Order: sequence, then C-alpha cells, then structure tokens
Amino acid sequence: MSYLLYKLRFPNGIHIGTASGNTLEETMMSVYSDTFYSAIFNEYMKIYNDDELYKISEAGEFLVSDLLPFKEKEDMSTDFYLPKPFISVPREEEKNEKEVVDRKKVKATNFIPADKLGEYLTFLKTGKNFPEIDDDFGKKELYTKNKVSLQNEDTKLYNIEVFKFNEKSGLYFIVKLPEDNEWQEIFENILESLSLTGIGGKRNSGFGQFISEDPMFFDGEDFDAIESESDAYINKALYSDEEKYLSLSSYSPKIEEIEKIKESENYYQLIKRSGFVNSSLYSEQAEKRKQVYMLSSGSVLSFKPEGKILDLNLHGKHSIYRMGKPIVLGVKIWVI
Repeated sequence: MSYLLYKLRFPNGIHIGTASGNTLEETMMSVYSDTFYSAIFNEYMKIYNDDELYKISEAGEFLVSDLLPFKEKEDMSTDFYLPKPFISVPREEEKNEKEVVDRKKVKATNFIPADKLGEYLTFLKTGKNFPEIDDDFGKKELYTKNKVSLQNEDTKLYNIEVFKFNEKSGLYFIVKLPEDNEWQEIFENILESLSLTGIGGKRNSGFGQFISEDPMFFDGEDFDAIESESDAYINKALYSDEEKYLSLSSYSPKIEEIEKIKESENYYQLIKRSGFVNSSLYSEQAEKRKQVYMLSSGSVLSFKPEGKILDLNLHGKHSIYRMGKPIVLGVKIWVI
C-alpha cells in the first residue's frame, strides 16, 4: 500500500453544504471524505465505467481522507492541519480568567497543525499553554445570483455563501492506493477530470473547481523531501500502531466494531448524511437517498477501525455508494 498527499487550490472558492442543512446560504470550508469519494466515484464511472474502483475500495486498498486545510508559511514550508480530536478531559473548575479564555479558544478551534497535536493534548491535560494556531485560511463571502426559470417566468434572486481561500491556503487530502503503479495514473486522470467538474454546490458558476499539485509520498520512513514538521508527523503516524487512532475520514462501523465502540473508551461525534441523488441514470428526477449517521473525522478510537461501504439506494435504478472506511493516524493520547 502507499499513501499520497495532494494539495488543492480553489481559485473561485468552494461551496459545501453543512451537515445541519442544505441551505445555500451556509458553507463549510472542509469536505467530508464520503462526499469527496462520491465525487471521485462519479468521475471514475464517466471515464472507465467498470467496477474496479469499487472492488479495491471494498478491499480497503483505496481510501480517502477529508479535504482538510493547509497553510504555507513565509519560510516556504507548509502546515497541514488535522481535525481537532473530540476529546475533553475533566479538570477542576476554572481558577482564573486565562483558563476561561483558553476554553473558548478550544471551542472555536476546528483544525490543529499536525506537529502541534501533542501540545494541544498536553493542554487538555494541564489546562496550560494553549498552542499558537494560525487558522486564518480565508473568509466566507455571500454572493447574490440570478435563478433563470425554464418556464419564462421572472428571474429569482438567491444567495450563496462561498469560502474563498487566501493565496497561501487551500485544502489537502490523503489517498491510499494499491501498490500497482497503474492506479496512480488512473487516480490522477480522475482528479484532473474532477478539477474541471468541481466539488460541492453550484459548480456551473465555477465554484469548487481546483488546481492540484504533484503529490507527496508517505512510506512511514524518514524522508528527505520534508516540507514541514507537520507532514513528517503525518508520514510517521499513518504507519504507527498506537493505543488510540485519530480518524481523518467519515467512518461507518461494521457490526462488530459497534460493540467495540460501546465497550471501550472512545471519543466521537455523529454526523447526519442525507441529501438527493442527481443522476438521470438513477431516476428521472432528483430523489432522496437513504439517511445515515456516521462518525466524523476527529473521532478518537481505541482500536484501528476498518469500516464499511454503504449503499444508500432507496428507489433508484442503481446503487449509491457511500464510503465509510476511514484513513486513521496512530496517535499517543496519553492524557486520557
């Protein structure tokens, strides 16, 4: 197996519906892995139209992480950010104003540079020295657009919120590919096609289109082409067996894993995954897909999860696959 990291830049910004609703007036900055996988799968079927991607996904040889933020620094290195772990460590009541402020910082922080994860976990235990985190990746902007009716009615205005990244920021993801070199070429064909199609909502306006860079390869060993301490941390943690595992993907546990989650000390957040299927091959009009709950990235588990692929087909003409197999990092969370 091999892991690759790709950096994506979004010149026109991106609109990603939030987990709480599908309104166009709210956007996320990051992208859930199951949403990203669906976009990849659709693009694969357009180009290759066979079941090979599904086969290697089912076998756990093809996995993707969430799209997570990165930020380039003045020294030309890059910080790669991880989802904040869903861990809370009980401490005595706040004794001073600084500790109250730090707790507010914890609540407001969603992503942590990989190389500062240890500092953050130490803070959770001690309540001291909250790490300095630069999380200015860009800003949300509200656009007003015209909706043109096909029935020659009056045009209607609607608002759409878009996240516009700073020049030095964007989103990255990690993908696990089979050892066969052919699959990297196949995947990059898919990625190139997807870069033009775009990710997220209102792609016909150019939102979600991206430019990808050459990948970084992670093999778990020390390597020379290190951009920063954060990618060195990720490189090592992808191959580390630890007592705890931090998920970088949406995760749907197998039946036997549900029992492990109940029995052991695990930290997680559930997210509702619902929506519509916009495919003329699936149905003549947009149909709802089956609603499910998954464990969000940032979940911390006491076992290395395998997960499963879901089929969310309700009444359509073909399967609707949702990737629930996660990429995880082995992490030392000794604060628990």
